[in-house]
Amino acid sequence: MKQKSLGPRIRRVFLWTMIGSFCLAAAAGIFVLIGVSFGETGARVLATTSTVGAFSLAMLCCGAVFSRPSRMVGVAGVAVCLLTLAWSIFMIWSEVEHAWSTFQVLLSGITLTVAFSFASLVLASATARDKLIRGLLWSCLGLIAVGVSLTMVPIWDEGWEGELFPRAYGIVLILAVLCGVVAPLLSSLRKRGAPHQSEDQRGVRDDAWAVPTEGGALDPALVAALRQEAATRGITVAQLVDPLLRSPRT
Repeated sequence: MKQKSLGPRIRRVFLWTMIGSFCLAAAAGIFVLIGVSFGETGARVLATTSTVGAFSLAMLCCGAVFSRPSRMVGVAGVAVCLLTLAWSIFMIWSEVEHAWSTFQVLLSGITLTVAFSFASLVLASATARDKLIRGLLWSCLGLIAVGVSLTMVPIWDEGWEGELFPRAYGIVLILAVLCGVVAPLLSSLRKRGAPHQSEDQRGVRDDAWAVPTEGGALDPALVAALRQEAATRGITVAQLVDPLLRSPRT
């Protein structure tokens, strides 16, 4: 029997955690609407279950890239989610009055959580990656980083002001969302436009690159590099080299 890899197991845990958290939150909300009072402790339990469910959803988004070369983005996102979740639960159950700096840390964690979740979804959705799509992905990641930096300004700088800031902030967010939407859609169009092949056909054609030819076997390092590049772009080795073979010879 095959053992499940770490990625699917983590996603399974996130899914069951989300289901349980949202079911508890929904049940508590229904009880409140029909007149059942939970008191202060019940409100904190409701807030905790809702918070756990929301951050589980964010971690599930980050986990979408665990099986891809960009997995470190997802790992960093999960780490940020866990830290922000722990801080949120601490604030919910703490009895002391919180200073503004406590909320600044929370808002910063939420901002980073949203940023990593969005970046992971975009990277996971873009499978076929040619030069244009890679450019869109890098642009999206750069715009997300700029957007996070601009979001931190009003959170940590109480004296900030300016008329151009909201406009620049809005433009950056719009461009980030635009690149994040166009890259996966274009990737899907490129992938559907490629010739359809079955898994067996792909395996046969890809394995052919490792078979000794008339002039000798291909360099294993070259074969590994070709396969790595093809996997990064979400295509086969044959599709990767096909444009080169079809190009006119001079």
